[in-house]
Amino acid sequence: MEEMLEVAKNAFPSMQGDKYIHGLNENVEILWDKWGIPHIFANNIYDLYFSQGYIHASHRLWQMETFRRLISGTLSEITGEGSLTSDKHYRELGLYQIAQNCSQNLREDKKSNDFKFLDSYIKGVNKRIHLVQNSLPIEFHILNFKPEDWTLADSFKIISMIEWSLSNWNYPYEILREYLTTRLGKKTTNQVIPFNSEIEVDESVGSNAWAVNPDKSETGTVLLANDPHLPLTNPALWFLMHLYCPELNAIGTSLPGVPAIIIGHNESIAWGLTNVMADTTDLFKLTINPKNESQYRYNGNWTEFERKDEIIHIRGNEKPIIYPVFRSKFGPVIHYFEKNNKIYPFFIKGTYALRWSSFDAELINNLKGFKGINRAKNWQEFREALSFLTINPQNFIYGDIKGNIGHQHGGKIPVRKHGSGGSITPGDDEKYDWKGISTFDQLFSLFNPKCGFVYTANYNGEKAPNGLLIAEDRIAPYRQLRLKKLLQVKDKLSIDDFKAIQLDRYTEEAAQLAPIMLKYLKISKNLDKFSKAIDFLEKWDYFLTKKSIGGTIYKVWYSETQKILLEKIIDKKVANIFRGSRPFNLKRILESHFVGSDEETSTLLFKALENALDHLATLFGADIKKWKWGTLHTLTLTHPFSHANKKAKILNVGPFKLGGDGNTLNPGSYDPSQGYNVLSGPSYRQIHDLSNWDNSIGALPGGQSGLPFHKHYKDLIKLWVKGKYIPFLFTKKAISDNLESKLTLKPK
Repeated sequence: MEEMLEVAKNAFPSMQGDKYIHGLNENVEILWDKWGIPHIFANNIYDLYFSQGYIHASHRLWQMETFRRLISGTLSEITGEGSLTSDKHYRELGLYQIAQNCSQNLREDKKSNDFKFLDSYIKGVNKRIHLVQNSLPIEFHILNFKPEDWTLADSFKIISMIEWSLSNWNYPYEILREYLTTRLGKKTTNQVIPFNSEIEVDESVGSNAWAVNPDKSETGTVLLANDPHLPLTNPALWFLMHLYCPELNAIGTSLPGVPAIIIGHNESIAWGLTNVMADTTDLFKLTINPKNESQYRYNGNWTEFERKDEIIHIRGNEKPIIYPVFRSKFGPVIHYFEKNNKIYPFFIKGTYALRWSSFDAELINNLKGFKGINRAKNWQEFREALSFLTINPQNFIYGDIKGNIGHQHGGKIPVRKHGSGGSITPGDDEKYDWKGISTFDQLFSLFNPKCGFVYTANYNGEKAPNGLLIAEDRIAPYRQLRLKKLLQVKDKLSIDDFKAIQLDRYTEEAAQLAPIMLKYLKISKNLDKFSKAIDFLEKWDYFLTKKSIGGTIYKVWYSETQKILLEKIIDKKVANIFRGSRPFNLKRILESHFVGSDEETSTLLFKALENALDHLATLFGADIKKWKWGTLHTLTLTHPFSHANKKAKILNVGPFKLGGDGNTLNPGSYDPSQGYNVLSGPSYRQIHDLSNWDNSIGALPGGQSGLPFHKHYKDLIKLWVKGKYIPFLFTKKAISDNLESKLTLKPK
C-alpha cells in the first residue's frame, strides 16, 4: 500500500511556481481555485490551447489513454482477453479509420487555423507526456507500459467516441423488433413495442436544460441551467476549465483529449445541451451469395465486400489474432451492439451492415463549431457556429446578456428514402439507402418564445416542424412534463428555484402508473399479507427520495412485473438486456390488456408484488421501515482496475445513497438485470446568472484530477451527492479571492 501511494504521489503535477517548457511563445498564468479548477490566462490563442492540452495530460492522461484505445480497438493489448469483445466491436465500426482520415485531411493544409489550434493543443499534451516518462500515473506503472505521443487522430477519436455514444441507442431496438417479429409475429410485436411510440430508450444519454428570459427571472436577466446525464465514471467524464486570451474568455466543461469548452458560458452568452435522440443509425440486412460469402446482392448484382484483416494483440498471448472485418456500400458489417455500458452479440440470424450519419463526417467541423460557440456574442453567431456540427443532433439551449433566449438543434439527421428507421431495412438495392443528410436550415429553431422560457429533457416530437423525421421512437416524456410544470408554477424564478428543479426527485411515471397497478392488484383476493406494502404505496407522494419506502416497493414491484411479463414472451437473456433500458412501456401494456383479462393482469401483479416483497425482505429483513430507496440504490464511482483486483477497490469512490431513477429530473439510472446500483446520472450541473457571471455555480460527480490519492481526486463528490454547488468564478478578482495556487508556464 505504501509503495502504491508513493508511485501515485510521484505522478502529481506541480500546481504552483514557475515551469519552463519548450513550445510556448509567451508566459501563461494558471490560477487554481479551491475546487481544483484551472483558470488559464494566456496572451494568444495558441499558447492557450497548448496549456489546455498540457493541463489535461497532467491530470487525465490515463483517461485519455483508455479513450483512444477504446476507439482504436487496442484495449486487449494492455488488459488482456477481457477486452477482446470490445476491440472486435470497435474494429468493425472503424471509428479509428474515420479519425485517421480526418487527420490526414487536416494535415493537407497546415497553414489553416483549424490545424494550428488543434496542433497547439496536441503539442501541449505531448510536452506533458515527454516530461513524465519516469513519473507516469499509477495505472501505467501497474500495467508496465508507457503512452505513445498524442496525435491529431487521437483527438478525432475522442470526438468520434462522443458522437457514437450519443448515437448508438437506436439500432438495438431494430434488432429487438426483428427478433420479436420472428418470434411473435408483426401484430403482437406492434402491441409490445409499437412504431411511433414513446418507448423508454436508454436513460444513460438523457439530460435537462432550460433558460428563462428577464421577465421570468428574479434577477431581471437571463438564467440558464443544464445537467447532461451520462455514465458516472471514475474519473468524471468532464474536466472543468476557464480559458482566457484576448480573443476568447470561456468557462465550463472540457473533454480531455480535445480543445475548447463544450458546455458553459463566455462574456456574452451561456449555453447548455441535451441529446435530441435523433435516429442516426440504420441496420441494412444483406443477402449473401450462397456460393461466395465474400459477396452480397446489390442492385441485382453480386458485389464484393471490402475486407480488412485487423490484427489484435492480446496481453499475455504470444501471437495476435487476425480478425477480418467487412464493409458494404451501406457501411460496416457488425455483430455487436451496446446497452448500459456493455457489449452484446446480435441475437438474430443474418448479416447486417450499419449506416451512420457520422461515418463520412469531417470531425474537425465539430471542433470548429465549438470554437465558434466559445467566441459567439449573439444568437446569430451562435447559430452560425452550430451550423458546422456533424454530431448526433443536440438540443442547444441559449441565453445572452441582452436578455435573449433560444433553443436550436445542431447536428445532422438522415433523410431517408425508405421507411423511418424503426426496423431493419432491406439492403439489396440502392432504393433503400438514405437520400442524404439534413441541412442546418431543416433543423428545429426557436428564439424568444412568448412563454418566456425554453426547455428540453430529450423529448422531441416525431418530426421537426418542417416535416424532417427526427426518430420513430422517442424517449419517455416524464422528465419533460415535470420540467415544464415547474417552470410554469411561478411567475418569476430564482437561482434557488433552478437548484430545486435540478435536484427534484418527483416521478411522473410512478404518479401515472402506480395507481393503475394498484387498481388491477385489488381485483385479487387475499391481499392481507400485502397490507403494509399497499399502505406505503398509497401514502407515497411520488417523490423518489433516498428515504422513500413506498418508492422502493414501487420500483422493485415494477421490475418484477416487467421481468415476469417479458420472460413469458421472450428469451430470458434477451429480456435482461432490454430490461435495463426498459423499451417496453408497462403502462400501455397493462392498459391494452396485452396480458389478458383484468383478472389475469391482477394475478401477474400479485405474483410480482409477492416476489418484490420477498426480495426486499431477503436483502433488508422483515422490518419494512428499513426498506429505504437509498439503501438499495447506491452510487460507487468505480475505477476500472477494481473489477480485476480487490485491492484496487481503494481507488473507488463511494458507495453513496441516492434517490431518483431514470425518469426523475435528478436521475439515478440503473440496470435492473444487474441490481439497483446507479450507473448514470448528472455528469455535470451548471446554473448561470447572466446578471453577474461570478454568481454562476456548478457541480461535478467526483473530482477534477484523475490521479488517485490526489487532493482533487474525489473532493467534489460529496457536494454533488448532497445537492451542493461550487462557484464558477469568472473575474480575476473573484478567482484571486479563492486562490489555491498559481502556476506560471514560461517559454524555455
